[in-house]
Amino acid sequence: MDSTLKEEIIDKLKQILDSINVIRERSVEFHSVSDFLRTSWGVTVMDSCVMRLQVIGETIKSIEDKTHGTLLGRYPQIPWLKVIGLRNIISHEYANIDYDIIWNVINKHLTPLKEVVEQLIEDL
Repeated sequence: MDSTLKEEIIDKLKQILDSINVIRERSVEFHSVSDFLRTSWGVTVMDSCVMRLQVIGETIKSIEDKTHGTLLGRYPQIPWLKVIGLRNIISHEYANIDYDIIWNVINKHLTPLKEVVEQLIEDL
């Protein structure tokens, strides 16, 4: 991988970390999906978290495209295609988003994603 592409990928990986940190910061006060949906502010926070998940998926898709699928496959502990699939649902079927799935992603899948993205940056 040439140095320009490497720098671009590292920048994109840092963008993913930024989005993960924003989601965590915004969702820390919420303990369930119903906490989000109970107030208009909670819905606004949930919507912002969903948009950040969309950004993560879009960024991962971009990395996949730029590396022709050769980089992320080395880290199979993350279901990269599912992350991109969630991005597609958010982008094209926003009215049909299952907030229980979003809550599950926020609570169970962001930490492993963050760890792998940090490892990717270190490896590059």
